[in-house]
Amino acid sequence: MFVLRPRRIKVVFRSLLAAVAVFSFASDRVRGEDADSSAGDGEVMVLGPRQFERDTNGGAVLCAWSIYLAVQTVTSACRLPPGPVDDAIDEAIVAMDDFILAHSSLHPTRSMLDNFKGELAASRFPAVEWELDGKGLPRLCSSDGREQIVDQVRSMQPDNIRARVAELLAVPREPVMNPCL
Repeated sequence: MFVLRPRRIKVVFRSLLAAVAVFSFASDRVRGEDADSSAGDGEVMVLGPRQFERDTNGGAVLCAWSIYLAVQTVTSACRLPPGPVDDAIDEAIVAMDDFILAHSSLHPTRSMLDNFKGELAASRFPAVEWELDGKGLPRLCSSDGREQIVDQVRSMQPDNIRARVAELLAVPREPVMNPCL
């Protein structure tokens, strides 16, 4: 379980803003309840009002999903040493992908979800943080630049992540962003 600290609140807020920006960015869109399950590969999901409702049945799936995606992105970009926790994070993302595909009123296709994840990874951090340092790594990889939440999530026990995700996905419902942490 995460403890809310001022810096973490800032990090989560930045994550949510990035997620909203990505959900809103596209020339071809699927909006809220108007989603068509036959949407093409070039379409991008856009959050509707239902995705911002408050979850009362187990937690905000989209919030947890965006955090795990950010951790996965930083881990890969910074070439952090792989560990068992990374396998648990990868498994969590796959399970949440399946949950979103099965329960979202947006009716995204796998392709739409994959496109979204790529856009989220690209927009998650300001461009300056992707500039390379003297070691050939993005600036966000320095211990000062890397967000504290990445290190905190990566220090969790894999079984704790698996148990939390199983609990989070136990009740079929609309995946939402709120409450986030």
